[in-house]
Amino acid sequence: MKVLIITYYWPPCGGVGVQRWLRFVRYLPDFGYTPTIITTLNGDYPVKDSSLELEVSQNAKVLRTKTPTFGNLYKFFSKSKNDKIPYGSLQTNPGDSLFKKVSTWVRLNLVIPDARIIWNVSAYKAAKKELKKGGYDAVITTGPPHSTHLIGLKLHKQFNLKWIADFRDPWTEMGYLQSVKRLKITKKIDRFFENKVVQDCDQIIAAAHKIISDLNCSADKVHLIPNGFDPKDFANILKNRKSDEFGLNYFGSLPQESTPIAVLQALNILYKDGIRDIKMNFWGNVSNVAKKQLLDLDEFKIIRFHQHVSHQEAIKLMVNSEMLLLMINNVKNNEGIITAKIFEYLGSGVKILGVGPEKSEAAQILKLTKSGTMFDYSKYDKIAKYIKSEYMLWKQGEQKISTEADMFNCAELTKKLVNVIVKN
Repeated sequence: MKVLIITYYWPPCGGVGVQRWLRFVRYLPDFGYTPTIITTLNGDYPVKDSSLELEVSQNAKVLRTKTPTFGNLYKFFSKSKNDKIPYGSLQTNPGDSLFKKVSTWVRLNLVIPDARIIWNVSAYKAAKKELKKGGYDAVITTGPPHSTHLIGLKLHKQFNLKWIADFRDPWTEMGYLQSVKRLKITKKIDRFFENKVVQDCDQIIAAAHKIISDLNCSADKVHLIPNGFDPKDFANILKNRKSDEFGLNYFGSLPQESTPIAVLQALNILYKDGIRDIKMNFWGNVSNVAKKQLLDLDEFKIIRFHQHVSHQEAIKLMVNSEMLLLMINNVKNNEGIITAKIFEYLGSGVKILGVGPEKSEAAQILKLTKSGTMFDYSKYDKIAKYIKSEYMLWKQGEQKISTEADMFNCAELTKKLVNVIVKN
């Protein structure tokens, strides 16, 4: 049995967006399915991590297509070295260049549904050629970028094959779209494409309840399959002996909507109370706005910024953290945001400090797995108390590892995926 998976993000692309299907592909052969992946050769990637290519299943067939990229055009026309290609946020600030403001407006209002749609032509040709060889049982498209689903829509009209659309994040209700202004006609067109995909595909899988509630579809058509972690990633990683400082660590990109000001305020309070061996580390890309806001408030030099590291190195650093920081974007309708990094945090067993809506899906996951607590963005006093309680346990050598996250094991989640593939 064979499945064709169409995904823009694939190794050597790094970051959490790759992990979901990298793991599904790893376990699909255990259930009798041979996966073929259509992906990019030279896509716009937020980060690169060549080490992930070693994690691709040897049973998978990977077909890559060249594509023009919005990123290359952006860099070509930008005259300012300070202009960076926007990832995960489309907000502009008063100090941004005119070029950045205009290009962001164009991206928001004239490029629908997203800038990766430029890849669709070559991806469609490659998928069509592969499907003509026969033997495939299903086509799966995964977004974001949600323009990828339009490839599935086109293939569905030509081939008598089951089409499954995977939503890792919302489409028109995407978090970063809630904090920017778009033309009404743009929103209408974007919603039309979303509804067309939802109506025409055979089955839908979604990574969160909120994504499902945002989609206009019948309950029997959509299936919740959350992201997860692979125990194999953590199998041979040992916890180092107690370090000289309490590391509160964040991994991944940090957009300006996620600036953890309350956490820094909490650490400043603890520092004034005499607790001076806590450090907050950021591993990954931090927006210039978020970095400036943090540095302006960092009166005791608590924060350290580090470059993006490989996935395997990030796992080692997570396991050897004293506490992990989870940030939910402070935007409208964010109760359903579940960042993919939460699941690797769960796999590490390290206590998690969440900052975001206290009545949210992410908060429920932390509570369900007994792995941490979610605090509102303004509750720096409660955050300080929570950090201090874990700090005292660390000082006494009594910190415990969470072991109740098996429900998010990728092998079990792949079994749910196979049930959707075979569903009539």
